[in-house]
Amino acid sequence: MSKMSVIDVKNVNFIYGKKTPYEVHALQNISLSIKENCVTGIIGHTGSGKSTLIQMFNGITKPDSGSIFVDGVDIWEKPKEISKIRFKVGMVMQYPEYQLFADTVWDDIAYGPKNMGIPEDEIKERVETAAAFCGIDSEIMTKSPFDLSGGQKRRVALAGIMAMRPSVLVLDEPAAGLDPRGRREILGGICKYQKESGTAVVIVSHSMEDMAKYCDELFVLAKGKLILQGNCKEVFSEGELLRSAGLDVPEIYGVVRAMRHKGVDISKYIYTVNGAVDAIAELLEGGVR
Repeated sequence: MSKMSVIDVKNVNFIYGKKTPYEVHALQNISLSIKENCVTGIIGHTGSGKSTLIQMFNGITKPDSGSIFVDGVDIWEKPKEISKIRFKVGMVMQYPEYQLFADTVWDDIAYGPKNMGIPEDEIKERVETAAAFCGIDSEIMTKSPFDLSGGQKRRVALAGIMAMRPSVLVLDEPAAGLDPRGRREILGGICKYQKESGTAVVIVSHSMEDMAKYCDELFVLAKGKLILQGNCKEVFSEGELLRSAGLDVPEIYGVVRAMRHKGVDISKYIYTVNGAVDAIAELLEGGVR
C-alpha cells in the first residue's frame, strides 16, 4: 500500500537578488512529495538550494512561483493563517542552539506547546517525552540552556520542536559539528521518535553515511534542480551521477565497487557498513566465487 504525501511541492521556483547583477536561480521548477511515516533525506552540495527548499515547507520562505501543499492545502491560500502551518511542520534550523532563549531548559521545551494552548498537564507530559527522546537528563531541566554544552543545546532545541508534535519534523543538518557519538545519539533519537510517533521526518545533511543509515527516501539537488530521487538503493546505485553533482557516495560503496571489479559476486546495491558485513558473511558461508 502506497503512503500518502504530507507535503507536496509543485513547480516551485525561487530567485535570490532578482533583477540585480547577483541574481541566483536558487530553485528551478522543483516538484516532489514528502511521504507520511518515513524519514526523507534531502542531499545537495553547498548552494544547491536545500535550505531554501525546506524553508518553504512551513512558509518561512515563499516561492516566486509554484505551490506548497501541506495535507492537501495550499499553505499560501490564506497567508494570515500561515502560523497554523508552523504547528504542523516543525522546523529545526541548522545550529538550532542559537534559537534558545528561555530561563530554563524546561521553559524552552515547553514554549511551543504553551503557545499552542495545550493544557498544563499535557504540556508536562510532552516536555518529559520530548526530553527523553533527545537524551536530556532530568537534572539539567532546571538549568539555563546557555550553561549547557553545544551538544546539549542542540538536544534542547530539538526537544522544543518535538514537544509541539508536528505532523512533519524538518531538520537542517541536525548533527552538524557533532562528534561521531553525538551524531549517532541525535540521529538515532530522531529516528526512534519517528518510528514511535509516526511523524514524517525530513533531514538535510551533507553526510552520505548518515543518509544511507537513517533515510527511507532521498531527493538530490544540484544547482537548484532536482536531479535524482528514490529509495537509498536506487539513489546510491547512481554513484557517477552523484559525483558529477559534487557529492560523495558512502565510503562503503567504493569498497563494494572495488570488490566487484576484482570479480567478487557481491550486489552493487550495498550502501551501508551493516549491509556489506551481511553480504560478505553470506559470501564466506557459501564460498567466495
